[in-house]
Amino acid sequence: MAEALSRMTQGMGLSVRTVSPGVYLIFRAPPGARKVRHSPSVAVTETPDILVSARRRPEHDLDVPLLVNHVDALVLERAAVRTLADLARMTPGFVATGQTSSATPLLVMRGQRRSISDENRLPLVVYQDEVPLPNPAALSPLFDIASVEVLRGPQGTLFGRNATSGAVLLRSVPPGAGVPSYIEVETGNYGLNRLEGAMELPVTHGLTLRVSGQRARREGYTRLLSGVRTDTVHTDAMRAGLRFDAGGPLRSTTTFDLLNADEKGAALILAGVYSGGSVRNAQNAPYFDCGAGECDIDDYLEIQKTLRRRTSQSSVAPQFQRRFRGFGNVTEYGDDALLIRNIVGLRSTQVHYALDGDGTPLPINDSITDAHLRQWTEELQVQGRAGSLRYIAGLFYLDSAPDGPVVQTMSRLVTPDNPPTHAVSYQTFRSAAIFGQVTVPIATGLVADAGLRYTGEKVSGCALRSASVAPLSERECLEEGGPDARSRSGRLTWTLALTRQFGNHSVYFTSRRAFRSGGFNTPALGGTLAGFQTFRPETLTDFEIGAKGRLHLAELSGSYTVAAYLGLYDDVQRALFPDVNFDGDDDLATDPLTLYINSAKARIAGLDADFALDCGARTRLTMSGSWIDARYTRVDAPAALAALLGSDPLHNRFTYTPSFSGTVALSHKIALPGTLGEAEISADYTYVSSVRLTERPTEDFARQPAYGLLGASIAWRRAAGLPVDIEVWGRNLTDRFYASAGGTLNPAYTAATIIPGPPRTVGIRLRYSFE
Repeated sequence: MAEALSRMTQGMGLSVRTVSPGVYLIFRAPPGARKVRHSPSVAVTETPDILVSARRRPEHDLDVPLLVNHVDALVLERAAVRTLADLARMTPGFVATGQTSSATPLLVMRGQRRSISDENRLPLVVYQDEVPLPNPAALSPLFDIASVEVLRGPQGTLFGRNATSGAVLLRSVPPGAGVPSYIEVETGNYGLNRLEGAMELPVTHGLTLRVSGQRARREGYTRLLSGVRTDTVHTDAMRAGLRFDAGGPLRSTTTFDLLNADEKGAALILAGVYSGGSVRNAQNAPYFDCGAGECDIDDYLEIQKTLRRRTSQSSVAPQFQRRFRGFGNVTEYGDDALLIRNIVGLRSTQVHYALDGDGTPLPINDSITDAHLRQWTEELQVQGRAGSLRYIAGLFYLDSAPDGPVVQTMSRLVTPDNPPTHAVSYQTFRSAAIFGQVTVPIATGLVADAGLRYTGEKVSGCALRSASVAPLSERECLEEGGPDARSRSGRLTWTLALTRQFGNHSVYFTSRRAFRSGGFNTPALGGTLAGFQTFRPETLTDFEIGAKGRLHLAELSGSYTVAAYLGLYDDVQRALFPDVNFDGDDDLATDPLTLYINSAKARIAGLDADFALDCGARTRLTMSGSWIDARYTRVDAPAALAALLGSDPLHNRFTYTPSFSGTVALSHKIALPGTLGEAEISADYTYVSSVRLTERPTEDFARQPAYGLLGASIAWRRAAGLPVDIEVWGRNLTDRFYASAGGTLNPAYTAATIIPGPPRTVGIRLRYSFE
């Protein structure tokens, strides 16, 4: 069909691109586009334009009024991208790491991060084949991926979940897309061994099955004093996709995936001690501040300074077990004129992890957590055309609830009078939305977008903190005296945009509003904190102006994108950490681990830019940069909580937000003689300016100084004329030591810890494609 369409449009300045099996896009080719001979009789235009799905349909990125980073499978392979953390390394302004531990993913964009302990109030959402992932699954292994799109800025209209900072769209290779089956093996230092593959089988006419999987093993980067290695990799993952497409108006793709992981999580490393921490008192001195020896946190800090950088004094061998299951289905009926789409997803996550938060043998902040959750989503869309107007409308529903025990056992400043306690939180989160958006030309080359969405949400459940009981369900929690808590909220969000095209260039202006859900604090609060049981949603209204384009000059061609934005952040939810009995009621059962309040307004301004240049057909240079200036403009915290905000809360910093980050990458292809194939040499360098790991600006040990990471690869493609690729790669080649995240950074626990980033890693990869 693609060849037939190409013949029909030959000489008309049009190009044909296959979007998915049975779906083709015909578009005007830009001047200077190259012709590539695909068969003796058909000439198809190759264009550098990129198709993106930021408005829930495939279209040129020049038409989309927001900044989208599109990364295809070849770039993912060249950069040895195995998780979103690897992708973030090459995407300035995007942070993907563990928060407090490797078991709690943290995704940050444009200065906004997730809450410490809430899984449902996310500023950035990851979608796997259009189904939103629960936060624990965000850093799952990536394999058999066709592309990744990083959407920057609020997503408050079209995507399933409201998100104030952006979205990441993961697209696995769909069955029937023409991507051959393959097998891939990889080995490297730290005992790395990875086996990956995919097989595609036509079942019957119109029905295609694709099965892929990955097995990965790696020793850890960090050692305990006992010699045990931590932060290991031990994962087994698979995905099966079944696509029905008989050439008619009905198409359907069903996927099932799973992940089993049994690893040792990240061991935290002691980085500092709070000299004025609130727990440094006479009551705790015999156990944690005795002045010398095995009962003094200051002595352990001195010992840490004598150890190798990747050695932890943790007394708890970290554990990190995951069991993820996922089911999704996308069914479509119709064509570009009128298309009905239904997207359903069911996700189950089971996580067990043990963590020594203080990185010492002292029982200052140790915990064991079990969390069993399930999430169901349903989305119905109608999209199409009415004359020159394009529209999309739909309904979205999400239901997230416990699916087993959700229990954390904590040993925090354990003394004979302060035994370990259990904290349980059985919260059910429901979100329902109705949305619509239109795209309409209003003048030659000028297009407007307008969208509205209303979202209503409800949070309910039971939470309890106790030294004697650990309820294994919501029913047991209620029977043990836990509160039946509830919170409701609703918000109207919108998108307005204008896009003006000038040939191969476009400029746009966009304004969007999105929100992050409200909720209730746990457990039932008492004393001076009783009035802070619930907190409101926070909202972000942004204004963005940008330009995109394609450049063609003789043998040089390239693309650019630049966007400047301003975000106004209202009702900012801030996490506070009261000491035990901060509320003054002498009741442990009412003491929160984390207290969320609406405490501030903020302003986030920044600039994102991407530039790519092809010097002929063999050399490619790419450069990306992100500058962010995020500041609080007003603090509204009540006097009763002022002590928890620090000495100067107005000048607190946004965490995990470097003021500047940038990446430069260069690749060059070398044609080898005869049928030997092609060699490709690539190198990249990433720079990240100083990063604060806590909001308080006075803690030097909570600041990661600026650092740079160097990577490179050498690949032999179609080696000796065979469908074989061989690649040698290296990451962090200068072996730079840096903190990828903070651990416990809270004066209430005295000790301050960090999670170190990966050291120098090298490997060799071999891939055979069954063409």
